[in-house]
Formats: sequence, structure tokens, C-alpha cells
Amino acid sequence: MAQKIKVLIDTFYYQAALSGIRTYTNQLVLGAKNSKNNNIEYLFSHEINQWDKNHKFLNPKSKFSRLRFHLYYFYWKQIRLPFKILKHKPNVLICPDYVAPLWRLKTLKLCVIHDTLFWDYTKNYNAFWRKYYTKLISLGFRGNSSVVTTSNYVKSNLESLFSKQNVSIKVIYQSFLKSKTDDDRILKILNLEESDFLLHVGSFDKRKDLITLVKAFKLLKSDKKNKHLKLVLAGQKILNGNVEVLNELESYIFTNNLSKSVLMTGYLSTEEITSLYKKAFIYVFPSVEEGFGIPVLEAFALKTPVVASNAPAMVEIAQGAAEHYNAGDQVELFKTLTKLIASEPERTCLIEKGSKRLKDFSREKFIKDYEYHILKSVKI
Repeated sequence: MAQKIKVLIDTFYYQAALSGIRTYTNQLVLGAKNSKNNNIEYLFSHEINQWDKNHKFLNPKSKFSRLRFHLYYFYWKQIRLPFKILKHKPNVLICPDYVAPLWRLKTLKLCVIHDTLFWDYTKNYNAFWRKYYTKLISLGFRGNSSVVTTSNYVKSNLESLFSKQNVSIKVIYQSFLKSKTDDDRILKILNLEESDFLLHVGSFDKRKDLITLVKAFKLLKSDKKNKHLKLVLAGQKILNGNVEVLNELESYIFTNNLSKSVLMTGYLSTEEITSLYKKAFIYVFPSVEEGFGIPVLEAFALKTPVVASNAPAMVEIAQGAAEHYNAGDQVELFKTLTKLIASEPERTCLIEKGSKRLKDFSREKFIKDYEYHILKSVKI
């Protein structure tokens, strides 16, 4: 019997990951566990189920807690994990969290880089931590390593950033988490059972440009036909202790008498989010920069028409199954939403296109693309 290729997936960061990396790791693990490829054996640094309900390090408000996790993370990534590799001797190590051990290992290190935000939006990050992480990412390329990323747009950016390091970059489209259950109680709690509403799902990150969405919503509300329309912003309101975006939104909402129409829910369960997607009139994704855009696929899966900015990655992922507008342009977003609200045939058409586009993002395809890359890269 031919020797199997041994693949170790580093799942440590799952306990602290928000949305994107959390979903990516979840889908990678589930795909690996359900893989029928007889040429590959999967190992996991940790069982991620233990962290699905234990949110000790998930977006902590305390600076001490965040520092504690950073130190714990460094210790794991640069000391414990290399020893684990020496013990189990995997042929491949997959790090879904940007950073691989800096040591030169015989193991092929596949480092997943989801976007180039650290480099492109320097003002959004603490200067020390940004330099620290970008240096760790760069050092992780030492030895036998390559990069996996989530879209051709990000690949193009990475090729410019790492041109001197001569690191290979592979695009593998990820899958997304589709809940099999929902929790309709959230509709009653938010008084949405009889309401039409626009939906956004995601943390209150500055690049999500939620203020443009709220401003476009105010323009919609100036029309009497939209008197009962609401806007739901679901997701973490405070990100790593930063309240800048929340304060800006609250100020604008209060000043423009939108408090009863704009609902900011805070963190919700997957089941609650699923119920919101199912009931939403339109899903709106105003982000000015994304490496992928998981909510676009979630909306496709739950038959919700999508309006998104023209951020390159989202145009690539939607591939004609969403309506786009110029990022940051509240008037164009208002006009795009007005047109879609008035046309049921156009909404139905987008839903049908979204369902077709989903075929390129199944969990099975995700892991098969990984396995094809691994089998092509490793000879034993």
C-alpha cells in the first residue's frame, strides 16, 4: 500500500477568530474530516468544537486579555507547533491564519493569507501590532513554504507585496457555513415578523463602510413608500475595544431620527443570522475592501438578493449574481436599492443567479482543490 501524505491543520487561532478566518477554518476542518481521498491522512492541532461555546478569547474587551492571547499565540505558533511537527512528521502544514512557524522545516508550509488589509490600510491598525504581524507573516515563508489565498484579486496584490521573496501563490475558493437550522425567535425579539428590512451581517469594522449604508437608508426613508422599511446591522459592534465606528453610527442615527428604523443587534448565533437572511428583503454589503466576502454566499444560499459595492473581490465572487455600485457612493447605493425594491422580477433573477454561482463554492470542491494542490506539490 502506498504511503499516505500526512497533512496537519493548525486550528489554534479558531478560538479567537472572527467571521472570515473562523468560517474558513471550520469549513476546512469539516471538509478534511469528510474527505474520501485515500492518499491523504489529516491531523488537527486541536478539536475546534471545544471553542464553539467557549468564547474566552473571542473579541475580548480587556487589553490584558488581548495581550495574554497574543503571547499565548506566539508561544503556540513558534514553539509548541514546531515540536508537534517534529513529533508527528507531517508532509504538509496548513495555517489558515496568515502566520506559519518561522523555522525552516522539511514540512511544506501552506500559509493562508485572506487579504492584504495589513498592508493596504495601515491607519486601521495599531502601528506596533501591524509591523509585528507583517514581520511574522514574512518570516513564516522561510524554508519550504507557499501561500494559499481566497481570490484572484488578493493574489494579484500579494504578488506585488512578496515579489522579492519568490513565494508561490495559489488561489483556492473557500466554502461557507450554511446552518441547517434557524431561530425565528430573533424576528419576534426585533419586531421584524411583519416588516420588510435590509440586512447587513458583519463586525463594525471601518472598511465595512456601514455609514454609507445608513446614509443611503436615510434617503430611502424620505420616500413615503419606504415608511415601514427597516435596516438591520447584525454583528459585533465593538471590535477589539475600538468604538469609533459604533460612535459614528449612533451619532448619525440619533441626529437623523432613525433610532426606530435602524437596529444594531450585536453578536448573534448562526441560527439567528440564518433567520434574518431568510426574512430579509435585500442583503447589502457596502464594504470598500474584502479578500473574499462570505456573506455574499450566505445570502445566495438563503435566497436573498444581494447589493454589494464594486470592491474587486466581491465582483469576482458574485460574478454577475449581485447588483453593484461604486463603493462609498451613498447616492448610487440609494438608487440601486430603489430600483431593486421596486422590481420583484429583478430580485428573483438575482436569487436564481446566486443559486447557480454557489456551485463553485461547495465544501467538497474546497477540499478537493486543496488536495489537488497538495498531491501536486508533495512527492513521497
